[in-house]
Amino acid sequence: QVGEVIRDGENGLLVTPGDADGLAQAIEKLAADSELRERLGAAARETAIKSYTWRHNAARVFDAMTTISAG
Repeated sequence: QVGEVIRDGENGLLVTPGDADGLAQAIEKLAADSELRERLGAAARETAIKSYTWRHNAARVFDAMTTISAG
């Protein structure tokens, strides 16, 4: 599910699972670039608020229940 939430270079950095060198490179990249950290952090926050709040999750459950009840 991480790939559904995080878009590489837009709101985070994705690394192949088990790729320790890739992870180290991503950490070094973030450590060296404060502008990138700020941009990714702001975009990640926006993504979370727009799509992944408790209110949003409750609405999805309610919609699913309504669909099942109507079916």
